Amino acid sequence: MLTLRRRKNVIRKKQKLFRLSEANQLLPEIGRRLKQIQQKKESYSLIHDELFMHDLVSSAERSNGFAEKDDLETRVRDLEQAIEGLAKDVEAIFATGCILRDIEKGRVDFPAEVENKRIFWSWELGEPMVRYYRHLKSKFSERILIPARLLKTAK
Repeated sequence: MLTLRRRKNVIRKKQKLFRLSEANQLLPEIGRRLKQIQQKKESYSLIHDELFMHDLVSSAERSNGFAEKDDLETRVRDLEQAIEGLAKDVEAIFATGCILRDIEKGRVDFPAEVENKRIFWSWELGEPMVRYYRHLKSKFSERILIPARLLKTAK
């Protein structure tokens, strides 16, 4: 359960710390949502690119006296819907307590504490289970294979 702490007029959620088994239990749901996010992001990108090209052509048409009514408003609404859907799915992942780091790779971090040190369990879409961790201040790409001794104590 998340609790709130008030510090200097700022309300923060107490960060959930995951046991390795808890992180692994969330993977099917996280994986499903990540696939949806990737699909919606692709849809968003396509609509965005189409609107950009449409604007380019429309601008050239207007400057040459060929302006016509088109379906721009409908296309903009489609883009807004794609963005809203993407934002809801991203928020749903964060609501679990984990942190979405990279949509394209499907990389997610789970805050944890092992041997009195804060770390992140690190997982990527397609991996069967969490097999990596990284230090809090390390780069996202600096994932370390979880040693056998940590696997025993981290469950």
